[in-house]
Amino acid sequence: MTLSEALAASASDNPRDFMRQELIRRRTLAGLKQEELAKKINVSPDYISKLERGVRPITLELAIRLDAALNTGGTFVGALGLAEADPTSPEFFAYVKEMEKSARRIEAWAPSLIPGLLQIEGYAYSTISSVMAYDSQEMLRVKVKDRLDRAQIFDSDEPPEYWAIVAEAVLREPLPGGMMEEQRAHLVELIESRQIVLQILETKIGMHALRTGSLWIMTLDDGFQFAYTEGPYSGSIMDDAKRLAACRRSYDLVRADALSPAASLALLKEI
Repeated sequence: MTLSEALAASASDNPRDFMRQELIRRRTLAGLKQEELAKKINVSPDYISKLERGVRPITLELAIRLDAALNTGGTFVGALGLAEADPTSPEFFAYVKEMEKSARRIEAWAPSLIPGLLQIEGYAYSTISSVMAYDSQEMLRVKVKDRLDRAQIFDSDEPPEYWAIVAEAVLREPLPGGMMEEQRAHLVELIESRQIVLQILETKIGMHALRTGSLWIMTLDDGFQFAYTEGPYSGSIMDDAKRLAACRRSYDLVRADALSPAASLALLKEI
């Protein structure tokens, strides 16, 4: 069976879901327990469990090891290539976007832009079109819709706890056509409907612990946490204890520097 045929026969058309399901299927067919497969690919049994539950990503290195250990003929590497071909998001953000759907808590630091999940359509279009200067109008619309669709997690039966710290300068940016006023009003609505908690880091604070870039810390249902930092053309996922603790420490320091949620709401209404 070809990869395309396997995907078509799968219960999901999402390549990442397919990889998770295929891992369980292939391991079972091979008669291997999680502990035995873990030994073959040099990871812990708990890591295999997390891969099968979709709370850890299958990276290229792991895909190669899984294909070899389970004699798949390249199924995992091929499916990973399809997963990373998502036109709506860069490859380095694909895992984060997938994990948003099952996150119980999302903590975001936004030094230069309103966080994607909180953006209105006009703001999303403005930010995406500024970066993707050579994309067609059709592709821009697809990417904007994808960003807006991600915000549907706030309307789910169990929405995540969402905590954002936003730099004051971001909220004062003079965008045309009343866009920034509409964006600020949307943030007020999200706060007052108790969908998010937002703090503003005032410009007068000056230097702080996260001056150099954005940061997300995500907590999933089972308590698993990871941090994500992003630059213009790259992103980094961190789930090892030492770096995760460093991210937490920096985020907490910035949170301590920021206005309280009540004072932030008051300032947001005054701007």
